[in-house]
Amino acid sequence: MTDTFTLYKIEHAIELGTTLTDNWFRGHPQAYNELSPGIFRKKYEILRTLRPDLEFFIIENFKREAHAYISHPPDYNDHTSWLFLMQHHGAPTRLLDWTRNVLIALYFAVRNHEDEDGELWSMRPDNLNKHNGLFGKPTPINPVLAFLASEPSHNNPEELARQLDLPSIPKYPFAVLPPTKFQRLVNQSAAFTIHPTPFSGGTIPDILTDRKDLVRYIIPKKNKLKLRLALEALGIMEHTLFPDLDSLSKSIIFRAHHSFAYGPPEPPQWKNEE
Repeated sequence: MTDTFTLYKIEHAIELGTTLTDNWFRGHPQAYNELSPGIFRKKYEILRTLRPDLEFFIIENFKREAHAYISHPPDYNDHTSWLFLMQHHGAPTRLLDWTRNVLIALYFAVRNHEDEDGELWSMRPDNLNKHNGLFGKPTPINPVLAFLASEPSHNNPEELARQLDLPSIPKYPFAVLPPTKFQRLVNQSAAFTIHPTPFSGGTIPDILTDRKDLVRYIIPKKNKLKLRLALEALGIMEHTLFPDLDSLSKSIIFRAHHSFAYGPPEPPQWKNEE
């Protein structure tokens, strides 16, 4: 079981981010205690049973119909780019979003579900990739990534592994930095893990058992509003993470609800600790 602690204050998040400097972070507004990408979550469990080709169905239909909405779609066989595009627009995929900025992850943990505890995860991606025989964070053309992105559209995984010159079929999630083709990816300091079909013992919490590699923090519901206000003061808000007019409207409405009682406090002072 992943070691779990409690995060109460913005100072705790800053200490976390400046201590685990090579880690990635992910925030949930509810304490799910799992790290599953969209396509493998419980909400699709019945549908996956009814149609085992669900993942392939979603990908192929998205590819076919997306051309009406974008002028320069990826090449049809560029499976990795299609997955990044689908994830960017809310389709369920085998990608899981992470960020290299702990404050951004904290924002996603406190932005809604105010009546429930949230959670924040911290993961060391390089140690995750070691389980696939890789070191560091390889480029988007890496054969393991190519396999995991192509697998839903291929009916023979052993043959696919041979085509990509892989010694075996990748079994574990894999951490990758995406090409920054979308402004949102830049604003959110985005990173991803890509997941094969899950099996018992093969999830991220199963693999990374040392708390230096994976740790979880509960965000108490009573602290959510104070933390969100602190994040807003630091420039982490809806329209800076989702740069569009809809998000700007949400930021302004939130500010209207919570900025009217402001009174200038005394500025902080510090002793010289050099």
